[in-house]
Amino acid sequence: MGPIQIFVLGFEDFQATGAIAEQLEALSDAGTIRVVDARMLYKASDDDLLAVQASDLDDIEREDLRAAAGALIGLGAGAVLGGDEESAAAGMILGADAALGLGEIGMTEEQIFSLGDALEVGDALMLLVIENVWASELRDALRDAGVVFAQQDYLTPEGLVALGGLLGLDVALDAAE
Repeated sequence: MGPIQIFVLGFEDFQATGAIAEQLEALSDAGTIRVVDARMLYKASDDDLLAVQASDLDDIEREDLRAAAGALIGLGAGAVLGGDEESAAAGMILGADAALGLGEIGMTEEQIFSLGDALEVGDALMLLVIENVWASELRDALRDAGVVFAQQDYLTPEGLVALGGLLGLDVALDAAE
């Protein structure tokens, strides 16, 4: 399983062009990502909220992913509570079993539609969970090299502009001294 990423994306005055769906499908078809869950909400009027859901996973894959996530949570909890490998392993088994016994997990349809209450007419919201398939082998190579993951983030064009502003401010302050 590759790294899982979660996005919550808002759209003001949303105009559906199909471009986002096309890109997600192209990335999925290329094996770059797997769409674990994609939910799009569009508030057409005060009384009309449209919702669309998509996933690349079938029921068995969804169950496998749920068990893996539960096992990882149990592994961490067992290691902290018992402090040894035996406790961690026991926690992993209990976590996987618990995750499989939960039935349907994630947000209920009611919870998803309640998100629409905060939307203005014409706005949309996308909840997107993807598996970065492309990153699996890189992640494994980094781990094999002894890397410990501390933090990750995205550098956006807006972030670069802000960085330039900070650097410019530093240069201006240095020149003023």
